[in-house]
Amino acid sequence: MALDDILRALEDNAEDRIEVIKQDAQQRVNEIISEVEKEASRSKRLRLKKVQDAIKSECTGIVYSASLKAKNELIKAQEDTVEEAFRLAEQRLSGLHSNEEYPRVLELLLDECLEVLDGEVIIHVRQDDRTLVDGLMADRKISYSISETPLEASGGLDVSSPDGEVIVRNSFESRLSKAKETLRLDISNALLGAETNS
Repeated sequence: MALDDILRALEDNAEDRIEVIKQDAQQRVNEIISEVEKEASRSKRLRLKKVQDAIKSECTGIVYSASLKAKNELIKAQEDTVEEAFRLAEQRLSGLHSNEEYPRVLELLLDECLEVLDGEVIIHVRQDDRTLVDGLMADRKISYSISETPLEASGGLDVSSPDGEVIVRNSFESRLSKAKETLRLDISNALLGAETNS
């Protein structure tokens, strides 16, 4: 075998070997690229999921906050409406003593008080109602006196035992105050019913 043949054989062998190394290198490069692309895709999916979760969480927070704010505004509007209803009721009550029905109303309030108390009573009334109460008590066989201190109210009366241990408060303001909690609940329920029906 001649030297040229040996060199050519070595060269062919080297080229074959270089070709195999190139193919192995290319295959390894392709594997690395595939792994990098998979990792990049997985990383991208994870980042996207984190962003989606963050957006979903933020949206839930915004919706909850808006819902809470709307409920608070509704409650405040209802409370304002209830307070306005009581203010209007107080206005109407303050003018009731001028109404022609007032003597009958005062009589009913007096009778309610007298049902609770036995014996002598002290009646606390507005200055303008003293004569009217004297007239109402003339028909009843009960010992009474009218307090010298006028009742600070728009109408009605308070009646007590002489020792002051039992006091029945029946002024317009005290009756409205007693009824406020029940009325507040009724008005709120009426408002809520109106809200859910609309």
